[in-house]
Amino acid sequence: MTDSEFTSAINLLLNGDKNGLRMIYEAYMKLIYAVVYNTVQNKEEAEDITSEFFIKLVRVAGSFKKGSPHKTWLVTIAKNMAIDAIRKNKNTVAEYDEPHTEGIENEAVLSHDMKQAMSMLNPNEKEVIDMKLMGQLKFKEIAKITGKPIGTVTWLYNEGIKKLRRCLSNYE
Repeated sequence: MTDSEFTSAINLLLNGDKNGLRMIYEAYMKLIYAVVYNTVQNKEEAEDITSEFFIKLVRVAGSFKKGSPHKTWLVTIAKNMAIDAIRKNKNTVAEYDEPHTEGIENEAVLSHDMKQAMSMLNPNEKEVIDMKLMGQLKFKEIAKITGKPIGTVTWLYNEGIKKLRRCLSNYE
């Protein structure tokens, strides 16, 4: 979604047209879920927070500053919601999600291998890779969201990609 498309969707939302929310949801649901999941490390909680995110978006749409990077704004809200949830639930234990293998056999194997490869990444590498690949954020935006220096962000990305390549070398 381009910046102008996002601004149009926000304007629809501000005028009470739920099509604006639908457009944003379709464009960014996977990114928001990935950001939240990387933070809370729990599938059910990530799903709940992602749903709450889009409800909250209706309330906070007016705070978007037109002309600012909309992905950064969305990811920052989602990450803050996830951090707030962790603070509320400090005594909960993160659960490991079993990989779901569906579809034809090769896709199932690749899916499992990809899940296994992603589990080899440390949380910081996974967070940066998800933001870069799924969210298509720039390193500068990721640095701002995570509060890490841009050099650290690019290093985490490169290290994570190296690990993924090693784990998935059979697919090249």
